[in-house]
Amino acid sequence: MTQRSNLPLDHALRMLGMVARMYRWAEARAQARPDQDLSLRQLSALYGIRDGISSPGQLARRMGVTPAVVTGLIDRLQQRGYVRRDADPNDRRRFRLSLTESGLAVGDALGQALGEELAAQFENISKTELESLGRTLLLMERALSALEARMPTSLPEGAGEADDS
Repeated sequence: MTQRSNLPLDHALRMLGMVARMYRWAEARAQARPDQDLSLRQLSALYGIRDGISSPGQLARRMGVTPAVVTGLIDRLQQRGYVRRDADPNDRRRFRLSLTESGLAVGDALGQALGEELAAQFENISKTELESLGRTLLLMERALSALEARMPTSLPEGAGEADDS
């Protein structure tokens, strides 16, 4: 007797494998660019701040890392002149994160370069295939949004502490 395929699970496992491969590719390409000095995790931090996250705790939750990891990321980004720590006007013990002009520029430049390199892989596919890809991406975005909405608000001790240098 043949077992029936579980297409949703098959697709989910395939998607997880693709996400891992995409991350490895993007990290390698980001590191290979002589005009950039950002890791993919640092780029993610810049994007989070650009999107309105202003506290280190919020950034840690969005990135799925511990506050200690975010502190190291912010230290390195601040040393490079990409991020500012400004005093929180409501609580002097806290600070708010903001991008500098060069932080915004370097993040946008690296994101654009990675996007263009990936887009080049789709230049020779048909309009129908591009439209199908668009629908697939929409489904993936919906699934990820639903999963993110159910994410825990805090991480287990030691989670996400890989080096990002």
